[in-house]
Amino acid sequence: MISLPDLPVSPGTYALHLLVSRARLIGIGRLGQYRVPIGDYFYLGSARGAGGLRARVGRHLRGDGALHWHIDTLRAAAEVREVFYTVTDIPLECLWSQTLAQLPEAFIPVPHFGAGDCRSGCAAHLIAFPLRANIAHVAHTLAAITPAPIGSLRPPLTR
Repeated sequence: MISLPDLPVSPGTYALHLLVSRARLIGIGRLGQYRVPIGDYFYLGSARGAGGLRARVGRHLRGDGALHWHIDTLRAAAEVREVFYTVTDIPLECLWSQTLAQLPEAFIPVPHFGAGDCRSGCAAHLIAFPLRANIAHVAHTLAAITPAPIGSLRPPLTR
């Protein structure tokens, strides 16, 4: 597990890189039932509340608590591989999701996922890649459009 003190308590934007290792049918609240195929998934979010990135990302990593957000359901069916984050007062999750959606092989697995309150016209805040994504390319793409440095953390990988 990632050491939570490694995550800042400042506000920021984050990308959870998740691996779905076998196709699953999951129920995602009011969005309904969706088949999520094998692949790499990136959930883009922001942390603006108390505890900032540490509190929000920490909750996602622990996978505990009530199923409140769409990501909580997917999180139960996927393994967190890495977290990319940046400390900023500017919400960047829409820019990040729209940019990743333009990459070759990217697709929207669940329309409106994580974007219920989005005012930027995002198709979703969950972007997926079949099979294996080029993670270094994804990280480079995010860094190229982000005005602040991007950090990353990896949990111990279990199989």
